[in-house]
Amino acid sequence: MFDPTVFDNLKVVLEGAIYDLDLKGQTQIIDRSDLVDLAKLTRTYSIALGNKHVEGLIELSTDAENWSGEILETGTDYPCHLFLQFYLRINDIDRDCATIKFRISQIWRAYKPKIEQQITFVYNNTEPSIFHDQISLTFNETVNESFIAEIPQLLHLILETMTALEDLVS
Repeated sequence: MFDPTVFDNLKVVLEGAIYDLDLKGQTQIIDRSDLVDLAKLTRTYSIALGNKHVEGLIELSTDAENWSGEILETGTDYPCHLFLQFYLRINDIDRDCATIKFRISQIWRAYKPKIEQQITFVYNNTEPSIFHDQISLTFNETVNESFIAEIPQLLHLILETMTALEDLVS
């Protein structure tokens, strides 16, 4: 009998928990994708959440070594990578970026992610001082099936982050 991979188990639990939040009206799912890259032999699942001014993206991925290793049963641990992004518009780069980094550091202190912000703008835009902030959170630790128990806490922190960012730009 075929056993689902660690990636599949994490994806199903994560997706189910997010759809539950959507049904309860706590967030809105705005996009999702489930990709297999045959050139690199990787799998990536992403799901995007949105509220009025903020979007969040959760991405779960596995690489060729872990994905094929699990299917061929060549080892014992087959971790996945978790990556988060948040998107919003800001007006004051210096003030807003510093505030965002500080607030996200507070919310995610238990996980200690690397926080990066990439700012873009449209040249010759008619809206004055509108900048797009893409905030990326990368984690040092990989995740496996033991992480399933932490998914509710992860989603709580994602929603808390989106609310904090929404409060900043409202």
